[in-house]
This record gives sequence, structure tokens and C-alpha cells, in this order.
Amino acid sequence: MESFAPNNTPFPPLIAAKDGSNFTYASLHDRVPHILTDVINDFYAAIQSRTDSDEAVAEGKQLTSALSRLKHEMVTDKLLTPLEEDGVGDTAKWNSWLAKYFPQATWYSAPFLVWEPYLYRRIAMIFKRSQYWNTYDFFASRKKNTFIASMVAVAKLCARVDKLTRECLEDPSTTKLHLAFIEMLQASLWGNQTDLSMFPDLSNERLKEMQAQISSGENNSKIVSNDTDKIWSIVSRISKGRVDIVLDNSGFELLQDVLLAHWLVSVGIARQIVFHPKRIPWYVSDVTNQDFYWLINALQDPQSVGASGLSSSDEAVLKSLGNQWSSLLASNVWVLKDELFWTGPYGYHYLPSEGSDTWMELVNADCVIFKGDLNYRKLIYDLQWPVSTPFIDAIGPIATDPNAPAVVSLRTAKCDTIVGVDPQRARELFALRKDWMYSGEYGVIQLSPGRWN
Repeated sequence: MESFAPNNTPFPPLIAAKDGSNFTYASLHDRVPHILTDVINDFYAAIQSRTDSDEAVAEGKQLTSALSRLKHEMVTDKLLTPLEEDGVGDTAKWNSWLAKYFPQATWYSAPFLVWEPYLYRRIAMIFKRSQYWNTYDFFASRKKNTFIASMVAVAKLCARVDKLTRECLEDPSTTKLHLAFIEMLQASLWGNQTDLSMFPDLSNERLKEMQAQISSGENNSKIVSNDTDKIWSIVSRISKGRVDIVLDNSGFELLQDVLLAHWLVSVGIARQIVFHPKRIPWYVSDVTNQDFYWLINALQDPQSVGASGLSSSDEAVLKSLGNQWSSLLASNVWVLKDELFWTGPYGYHYLPSEGSDTWMELVNADCVIFKGDLNYRKLIYDLQWPVSTPFIDAIGPIATDPNAPAVVSLRTAKCDTIVGVDPQRARELFALRKDWMYSGEYGVIQLSPGRWN
């Protein structure tokens, strides 16, 4: 499918239903205001802990008022107003996009994929324009605490992948590598369930339960569109190539992604992994550069972050992998590139045109793995697609560009848009539960082969 204007889409966008009947409305009316309230409350606690600077406290109170005004704008359906310059580097692009395509948009009239990214960009703007709080990550404590609470499960998973990797090196047969790849790819998919923007009240008990399901493989019957074997047919032909991972959530999901990268490098498929985190705090738990390095440091020294309940063997495997990964970063085998495009206004149809620098970076890869729900929504542009629409058709120009790498999407479904699903399977799922598209319990592994076709 050819590209289209953001305000003139081939199928209707997701917009909050006036009768309150859809997931978009529930998100705008309940879930996202809850998240913003949590940001305000957590920031209030951070302000109270600043005993070193009266000026920082006074400015913090002003920022709290700005966050409260933003919440009021959202719940009272005001216009989406232009961003103020904050030094991030994309303000002009955001404002020109709003003025050109959505000049009179309000929160409840704007498409989901307009107001939700705009909200997180507005939150970042409030902090970036400040003097004392411009590097403050308003989601950091939540991201770290959920990971620390699950450190025993983290150690068990690391031990499993370390063992699997050594087995592949001892027996590098195609069958062994293929089976290991399936396990690693599916673990990376289900790691996407631990998403604090979707489940802001995720308890430690529920987190451990989800992690156990991921590790056991019991979720894999819930993959409703699965191109794993097609992906392997491409990956198995890559030798000392480059694989990019466009990251989603920090913590346990990031660990799954890093373990996949560890395996790809260790068995010789990849000579380089390029990770693409966010440059600013985003969608509660999305990975920033700081989150990535924090995870490595946490594994190298679990006690320094307050981890408890670890055995000596747990600590040994964590420290071993943490040290290996630190060396991979130091030697540029692993690289981080936090392009601004990922937190910009455009969907990924527009990568070749509006994100050309980022696209030219991605075409250097053999395969690009897009993680998570938001990346998927930006790939297919968050429309009311017929569920049987081929993934390749839905992602448009980045599938048909002659230089395109293989594009892989690993997504647990948390929004009511999806493609590449057999219509009969979709009917069965709707009969089973009406919220299957956004329950976070079903997933897709989908491929556009790009130049490997």
C-alpha cells in the first residue's frame, strides 16, 4: 500500500467513541489520566525529598501545576496546543505536523495515535523547559522497582539462556539453532506483556506470574499470527551481519531483548546489534539510554540496586553476563542509537520521507526487530484495518523500498488494531473474549522480508 496523509487514511483511525464503548475511550477517560495522576504524585514525593535547593522545590511546584493543567486539558477535551521550545530538537516538526494535519483537534476528536504520543511529548516538554528538573525521568522509579522485585526470576532466565547458548556452541547444528531461535524470539515477544503504560498497577505477584508463563512457553498457543519460520529462513542466512532492535519497555522486556542479542552474537549470526532506545522518557516504561546502562550495572552488581533473595549461583550468572555485555558495549559490538524520530509525531510509513536519516540507518541492518505495541501501531498506523490485511500491505513504503531490511514485529496486542490474522481465527477469538485485541494476552510475530524477498 502506498503512503497516505496522516489525516486522510485508507481506513478510519481509532477515535474515542462518544458512547464510551471502545478501548480508545477507556484509555483517554480512565487509564491515561490515572498514569498522569501517578506522575504528579510521584513527582510530588520527589520534590519533598529535595532538601538541597529551595529553588528546585519552588520550581517543582510550578511543574506540578503545569502537569495538573495538562490533565485538565485532557479530561475537558481542549484543543491540542503547540509545543513550546524545550531544546529536545523536534518541536518545530511536532508543531508543523499539528498545524498541517490536525489544526483543530481536541483530545476526544483526535486519533488515538495523535493524542497519546502528544501527551507524553507534552509531559517531557514540561520537564525539559525547567532549570532544576530537566534531566528528571518521571518514570524511573517505577521502571527500576519492578525489575529489582523480579531479580530472582531474572537470574533464572539468565541462567537458562546462558545454558542454551553454550549448548548451541557445543552443537551448532541447524536444527539446534532453529529451536533455540524459536525459544528466544518467543521469549522476547512475551516480555512485552510487562508494560507499565498498559498495566500501571502491575503487582509484583502478577509480574512474577507473567514471567513464569513466559519462561514456561505456555503463552505460545496465543500467538495469533506467527511468521517465526519465515523469519528463521532469513536469519539463518545471516552470518556476522547486523541486527537492529527498536526497543519498547525497560526492565524485564529489555532483559529479554538483550538476551536475544546475546544469543545472536554468541552463535555468530550477528557481528553487531544496534539498539534503538528513546531519547526522552516515554510511555511510562520505554527504554532510555540511562535505563539500558542501569540494567547492565544492576546485573554486574545486584546488591547495589537492593536485590534480595539471590543465591550465590544466581549472582554469579548475573555478574558474568553483565560483565560480558559491558564489554560488548565498550567494543561497539552493541551500539545504542536514540534517534528523535521514535518520539516524533509521524508513523513509520513516513520513515523514508520524514525520518530519512533514521531510515538510512536502518537499511544498514540485515534485519530490524520492532518491539511492542506502540511500535506495531506506528508500523501499521493504528487504523481499523480488516484483520486479514497482510502485514506487508499495512506497513507500506518500508516494505516496498528496494533497500528495506527484513522487518520483524514482536507485539503483544494492547490496542484494538491488528493485521495478518486469519478471519476464522479472529471470529473464534471474538467469540471467546471481546477484548482479545487489547487484553495483552495475545501476540503476533510478523515479517516483511524486504530485500530478502
